[in-house]
Amino acid sequence: MSDIIIALGDKDNVFEDISILAKKVSENPEVIISTGKEIKNHIIEKSSALFIEQNIVMAFVDPSDEIIHSLEHQLLVLKERLQIILYYTSATKDFKKPIEGKEITFSKDKEKRTREHVLGILKKYDKVMTDKAFTVFKKKIKDESILEMELIKLINFIGERKEIRSKDVLAVVTETHEDSLFSLFDELSRMKKKEALNILENLLQNRLPIIAIQGFLVKQTRLLLQAKDMEGIFQPGLEYPLFQKTYNKWKEGLELKPNDKKQHFPYQKPYYAYNLSKASQKFKRKKLVDFFDNLTDFDIKMKSGSKFERILLEHGLLET
Repeated sequence: MSDIIIALGDKDNVFEDISILAKKVSENPEVIISTGKEIKNHIIEKSSALFIEQNIVMAFVDPSDEIIHSLEHQLLVLKERLQIILYYTSATKDFKKPIEGKEITFSKDKEKRTREHVLGILKKYDKVMTDKAFTVFKKKIKDESILEMELIKLINFIGERKEIRSKDVLAVVTETHEDSLFSLFDELSRMKKKEALNILENLLQNRLPIIAIQGFLVKQTRLLLQAKDMEGIFQPGLEYPLFQKTYNKWKEGLELKPNDKKQHFPYQKPYYAYNLSKASQKFKRKKLVDFFDNLTDFDIKMKSGSKFERILLEHGLLET
């Protein structure tokens, strides 16, 4: 495995910084973050494990020099099996590394951090972005941990074209809440229910009403069921340009003209329909039907005056 990463940042950007570092070593990292007394226990536990998944990333926030020195042997053994990150939120100018590793200093300037992150990804894929596009992109992406995912979506969207324009950002990049809600389905499709509940917690902390979350989930599940029924038309693994061509041609031949087009798969924007189609392939139809039934049952109980809305919704997610 690579060197131990020693990252110097601040408490406001802990999760974003760790997420950025983790995604540099694994496309789908499973990150374990430890603080305080947990650090020692997790190091001992993992260093003695017989089998460790290759996508595991362990991040220790503000570990004491005493712990690092006392467990140096275990850390050196462990770094050969997984990626280790030591993250310090208040390192001083005379900071000294407690163990040999690669030191990385994160900027505390939010705009500078975002610009450097975007430029680094664009350079990797030989793309550029106009100033107007960057301004729009920056306004839409408030959570730096999803920045790379959204930028990759843009890069795939423009295809062989080199320049990303503001209209591309407006067409592809979703608002933070919507992206988080869509991520619920992604985590549930991977059977990662703990992560799904964490996303739900984040949405509630950001004061998104629980009825709005339930409404989005109902709409999304309905669209996913419709996309599931279309699997015979859109072959698995289609790249976006070919999907768009097939989708538009198929839509032209439809006679159905519903009043509320937002509720129907054929009338979604092509790129959104493309994401729906990919997401639907991760679920079995019965799972989606059962989840839809749970959401409907939740809606009835809410309208009947239940005082346990959050518990009911969490139960529905866990039952999926």
